[in-house]
Amino acid sequence: MTTRLPTAVKERILTFGEYKMGAYKVALVMKDGSVIEDVIVAWGDDVVRIAGVDGCPINVDDVVDAEDRS
Repeated sequence: MTTRLPTAVKERILTFGEYKMGAYKVALVMKDGSVIEDVIVAWGDDVVRIAGVDGCPINVDDVVDAEDRS
């Protein structure tokens, strides 16, 4: 399973301020309307951590937007 977010979501994340060098702290908005909090994304599109757990247990193809949490 890929951890890379769709291009449109990446472009939005890159407009946010970095949380740490090259990393963004965001909430991901899913196509069903749910919001996943406490997500760390590297370089704007690579989901590396969700709620303190390494990896990406979600289907990134279902992500439609992101909100800045830095």
